[in-house]
Amino acid sequence: MPAVSVVLPTYNRSQTLERAARSVLAQSFSDFELIVVDDGSTDNTPDLIHGLADRDSRVRAIRHPVNLGQSRARNTGIASAKGRFIAFQDSDDEWLPAKLGRQVEVLEGLPDDVGMVYCFVYYVGAEGMSVLYKRRIMPDEPHLYKMGLQYLFRGIGIQACLFRREVFDVCGGFDELMDALEDMELLIRVARKYRFSCIDEPLLLYHRSANSISKNHLRNLRAAQYILEKYHADIRSDRRILSEHYRRISRLMKKVGRRSDARILQVRAWLSDLAGRFI
Repeated sequence: MPAVSVVLPTYNRSQTLERAARSVLAQSFSDFELIVVDDGSTDNTPDLIHGLADRDSRVRAIRHPVNLGQSRARNTGIASAKGRFIAFQDSDDEWLPAKLGRQVEVLEGLPDDVGMVYCFVYYVGAEGMSVLYKRRIMPDEPHLYKMGLQYLFRGIGIQACLFRREVFDVCGGFDELMDALEDMELLIRVARKYRFSCIDEPLLLYHRSANSISKNHLRNLRAAQYILEKYHADIRSDRRILSEHYRRISRLMKKVGRRSDARILQVRAWLSDLAGRFI
């Protein structure tokens, strides 16, 4: 059995998939399998994946006959994984050669209740390259779940994480009802049961494209509303966190043209802040 299963979902990304996959195959740590889940691509992605598998026996190909979404594709990979650890790669990003080895070394040296280690990320955009998300969360963090409810995991890309396999047995996989923020929502659930650790150096390149899901305001609005509903009891227990959610959703409503609804939520945020002062 390999030490690590790397899950790489893809959909019509033939122009960047090979770069992403080769950055995994070029890791200095080599005891892994690469599970490429083709989520119903209609371009030449299947041929590209089979070419990778023919050249490297660590590559396993799985194909969905139709597009089922990124969460389902990742869950398919998790269900097929054989490794003690599970990592994720996106089909348009690049790992630096030491990424997987450094994370395995760190996670193996930590107690079992540390379920995930993540690293910093180089952001690559039109304006150049910079380090993205410099929040260093270590195992002694006392309020991890509350941090998640405050969106403080927002910058931890799933491709920057290495998980223990049992985390998914305990917490479940990606929420298949979500088509945005699903990686952050998973981390919120994991934070209920496990601690996190951080390697405070950038070990991958995050390429942000003009059509990135993270820029789709309508999807992000639906996801933010869904998270508020899913964790409503815990969010409502802290008026400050509730206010933050109202303000975030209000901003997204403005971006999609729902200005009247946005103003209503701004008032709710103000009232929640006011009530919190007297509790």
